[in-house]
Amino acid sequence: MQHPTNTRIIFADSPEEAKQKYLALGIKTKDPNPGIEVLKPLEDEEFDINADFNLIGEVSVGSSIMEEIRKDPNRAYVIYFLEDPKNFMSSAS
Repeated sequence: MQHPTNTRIIFADSPEEAKQKYLALGIKTKDPNPGIEVLKPLEDEEFDINADFNLIGEVSVGSSIMEEIRKDPNRAYVIYFLEDPKNFMSSAS
């Protein structure tokens, strides 16, 4: 079962640009081949820009994240990796 990890808010003009900016952050994952979700909150009919809490894709976001999204809601994307624990690399000690 996949789990969302490393959620970020990225401001961009397209999903592709948002994904590239996210990947450029160089976030390390335990799953060597994670999935990636790129979601635009304003495109979700259940998203409430005025609420302190929202469910976006597989993640719930609280007031601090909502404040970030409200800075530029038309360009805000919620992005996260989907990692499968079955694929986690064992750490070499």
